[in-house]
Amino acid sequence: MAKLSDDQQRALAGLLGLGNQSARKSHYPELTARLDELEAERNRYIRLNDELEQRVAARTDELLEANHNLQQQIAQREQVEQELRDARDAAQAANRSKDKYLAAASHDLLQPLNAARLLIATLRERQLPSVEQVLVERTHQALEGAEDLLTDLLDISRLDQAAVKPDVALYRLDELFAPLVSEFQSVAQAAGLNLRVHTGCYAVSTDLRLLTRILRNFLSNACRYTDEGCILLGARKRGKGLRLEVWDTGRGIAADRLEAIFLEFNQLDVGRAADRKGVGLGLAIVERIADVLRYPIAVRSWPGRGSMFSIEVPLSDEMPLPISQLPVQPTTGNPLPGRRLLVIDNEVSILESMRALLGQWGCEVVTATDQAGALLALEGRAPELILADYHLDHGVVGCQVVRHLREHFEQKIPAVIITADRTDQCRRALRRLDAPLLNKPVKPGKLRAVLSQMLG
Repeated sequence: MAKLSDDQQRALAGLLGLGNQSARKSHYPELTARLDELEAERNRYIRLNDELEQRVAARTDELLEANHNLQQQIAQREQVEQELRDARDAAQAANRSKDKYLAAASHDLLQPLNAARLLIATLRERQLPSVEQVLVERTHQALEGAEDLLTDLLDISRLDQAAVKPDVALYRLDELFAPLVSEFQSVAQAAGLNLRVHTGCYAVSTDLRLLTRILRNFLSNACRYTDEGCILLGARKRGKGLRLEVWDTGRGIAADRLEAIFLEFNQLDVGRAADRKGVGLGLAIVERIADVLRYPIAVRSWPGRGSMFSIEVPLSDEMPLPISQLPVQPTTGNPLPGRRLLVIDNEVSILESMRALLGQWGCEVVTATDQAGALLALEGRAPELILADYHLDHGVVGCQVVRHLREHFEQKIPAVIITADRTDQCRRALRRLDAPLLNKPVKPGKLRAVLSQMLG
């Protein structure tokens, strides 16, 4: 070990309390002060450590509390999400149940309504005293209103279930517009309005039934909400599309209400019950049909001046022949008197109504509720035409009965299927049967036109 110098030895001796008295006294104040400083520093570090431990403990408690709260929030969120899933499933199940109930109830309601319409049609064609004739006409109008309501409810239900599939074909625009003009010309005249048409030489590729429904709604609303002036049904070419437009000079719609008109059960500016027609489903059905067809619809309106509703449809380069140039079966006179018709329906009231109406048209009418009853009532003689309901008892459909009767009599007997079923499945079955379809409630004028064409 290295030897200490004299100064180092004296300093060490002073620190250890060695040496003479004077040397020890000279080093005590410095040592005491230094020890006090070290003690104060040690205490400060102890306080800092205690404070740090307290902060760590507090922060740990906060984190534990936050973690506990987070776990509670996650559990609550999972519970809410599960409740939302359960509510969604319940709502979807309720909606499906509602749609099924609505379809079944509407079908059941259409049955007696069909019988009533046929009976009213029979009375309308008779010579009645003026008072009774007025009552019959009012009854006819009330039945038409009930039919329109049920048809809207059925359509909105089927559209919500995505049960409507487009049946696209090629049509001339003038032949698409012609039935609409014929239908609404008298409606416009009765309201004191002038209905004008601008067609052009175009052909469109579309579903005729669905597109006609949209345009009919546009025209119906134009007639309803126009007090004076005119209504225009026209078409404008837009690139590869054709925009079909309905203009009116009616009341117009405020800008902040344009979106609301496509909501269910919404009718604008209808304060009195006498002014209320339908339940406000028309434009809601239009929007859903346009979605099915994937056609854009638009509306523009100027309050106090009028509105314009439009839908854009695909334009075709191919132009089909007009119906007037297609070969047709020549007919002379009234082909119905004396013709033997078979009517099959499981509703006795409808059979009686059909017997009365067809008998008034001069037909020989044979009725039955099923296939066995039909063979028995025909007494071995084939009918000239079969009118069959689609849904019969015990799950039997009219198409099966028609096929069996054709095989039994070994001839392709003309047939018409009458049904309240508006599903695509029913339409496909009728295409295979090669038979036209009439929806219940049957419009007597349309029934007579179909029978005349098929028997002519």
